[in-house]
Amino acid sequence: MDGVPVHDRAAMRALTFAAWRDGRYVPLAELLVCLGGLGLDLRWQVQIDEAGPHPRYAELLETTPQARVGTLELLALAAPDLQVIDGTFTGWVGGEPVVILEAFDSTSWDVYSADERVLVEFRRRYPDARDMPR
Repeated sequence: MDGVPVHDRAAMRALTFAAWRDGRYVPLAELLVCLGGLGLDLRWQVQIDEAGPHPRYAELLETTPQARVGTLELLALAAPDLQVIDGTFTGWVGGEPVVILEAFDSTSWDVYSADERVLVEFRRRYPDARDMPR
């Protein structure tokens, strides 16, 4: 995962859940909303390796891995019907990564965080979420 040193990620717990539910893709925008107030102060580093065709895709790609955008700005860029096939979205506070949302092959979303409140919220919203081994 680019942008987050391995030792920082090792300190995080992780869970994974299906990106498709009843024929509907779970978009990044939904995950950002799921963070609620926990995500408002985050600055996001974006790395998209592949996404489905979408008019907003080029605009989102302009948000390079070096630039960090606020949660509300990322939410505005992440159209609710944009399918991220492979990508990593790292939420930072200052110099610390707080949450990592990773789309894997358009089949699952992996969520990494050292903040148990984040993981609890995703488990509540997606009951099929499973802990990932460390």
